[in-house]
Amino acid sequence: MTRQDSPNQNSLVPSDSASHAVLLERMLLVRESGAKNNLRDYLSIIFRHKTNIIVTFLLLSAIGCATAVAYKEWFFDPRFEARSSLLVKFGWENFSPDLSLEKRQTPSVNQAEILGSEIRILESRELKERVINSLKPDYIFPQLAKTPYQGLSNNEAALVLFEKQLSVNPARRGNSVASANVIDVVFNGSDPDRAAAVVNHLVNYYIDKRSEIYRDPKSVLFLEKKADEYRQKLAESEDKLKAFHDETKIISFDEQRSILLKQRADLDAALYNAAGGIKEAQEKITELDKQLSGLPKTTISQNSDPTRDAQMRLLNLELQEKELVLKYKEDTPLVVNVREQIAMVKKYLEKKTENMAPVDPLYQDVQKQILANKAELSALKVRYTDAEKQLVELNAEIQSLEGLESKNKELGREVSANEEKYHGYRQRLEEAKLYDELDRQKMTSVSVLEPAEVPIVSVNPRPLASLIAIALAAALGASLGIAFVREICRQVMSTAMEAEKRLDLPVLVTIPIKQ
Repeated sequence: MTRQDSPNQNSLVPSDSASHAVLLERMLLVRESGAKNNLRDYLSIIFRHKTNIIVTFLLLSAIGCATAVAYKEWFFDPRFEARSSLLVKFGWENFSPDLSLEKRQTPSVNQAEILGSEIRILESRELKERVINSLKPDYIFPQLAKTPYQGLSNNEAALVLFEKQLSVNPARRGNSVASANVIDVVFNGSDPDRAAAVVNHLVNYYIDKRSEIYRDPKSVLFLEKKADEYRQKLAESEDKLKAFHDETKIISFDEQRSILLKQRADLDAALYNAAGGIKEAQEKITELDKQLSGLPKTTISQNSDPTRDAQMRLLNLELQEKELVLKYKEDTPLVVNVREQIAMVKKYLEKKTENMAPVDPLYQDVQKQILANKAELSALKVRYTDAEKQLVELNAEIQSLEGLESKNKELGREVSANEEKYHGYRQRLEEAKLYDELDRQKMTSVSVLEPAEVPIVSVNPRPLASLIAIALAAALGASLGIAFVREICRQVMSTAMEAEKRLDLPVLVTIPIKQ
């Protein structure tokens, strides 16, 4: 309703008939003032419902805190990690006793393979079962007593849980391997004491298991047997060699060979000289026979005595016979030859005695030379035959010596081979005994750098404070939300903006309520 004469300056409607543009302009101004007052409207809503907000906040906070405490006490499962670090080195276990006598090469060190083998031993099912049987499944996993696994015994269920909660890996620092020879054994459990006990038991059983794996008592027995076997063979071969030396009575084969070769050289020289003498004597005899055939047998001169030279020759031959009998046997060809010459000279003297016809001295001298050369030829032939026989015997002796030396070398090689094998097996046996003693003393190449200590802080900290903070924030948000929902659901419109939104009409006038 408007008045023409006295327009109201506080009204949004002009007193006279204003244009439609002026009306729209004033409506836009009202809307802009309403947008500026939104924050004030929100605060007014909070202030208006402050009691409900506070009550709802306190109630929801109490419920949330109680829920957080209940979850923490009855449903939250803290996890503790017990950790042990093992240092794995390349040690005596990697040098297994060599049962053969072949020359072995130093094994190449592959730390990754060694570390992988040790991890496989730590993760073996047998070690896990030993730990479970030692500590009992109900001790390691108390939840099995309350909620056992369907279709599995406690030991089998404990093994399944054990494999899930055990971690064996090379030591790491961040995302990279911290050390190439350190292994971390980690067990994640709900109780710190149980987790530490599990890790320490596993490490102890692991060291015992390594001893069982690397220990080989059969190798010691085998090497003892082989060493005793070759000790007996060595003694037998030494006895054979000693009996052979006693039988042959040869101290040094080299010296004996030198002596025999020298004797053969002398015999060769003697044969050569005898052959030359025989040839020379035969030529002389032939020449003398030619001369003798051209000389007269007798002579008129009676001055010479033809039997004197023969007697002197006979005397020389008898003296030579005595010398030969002292050196050689009766049946030696030299002795027989001399005796034949003595008989020839005696026969000649007998004929001379019967026939005292004078002989030509020159004829007689040639005849003497012929007899002397024949005697010398006969002696040379005997000497040649004897030297030839001795040479044959000496060659046979040298050949026999070579055979004996070959047998001596064979026996010596047998002694050396048995001695080498005996000492080789003795050395292998000492190594095996040393390794066995090191294993018995539990001196391994694995060192426990850090035994598992009882963890103090869980890996998932107790979330009570965070849960309470979340509960308080949720309670505050819920209480505010409830206040705004109630405000929306009210039928009363308290602001111009709210009226415009609900009625979809512009507000022309606002009248404040006076208190």
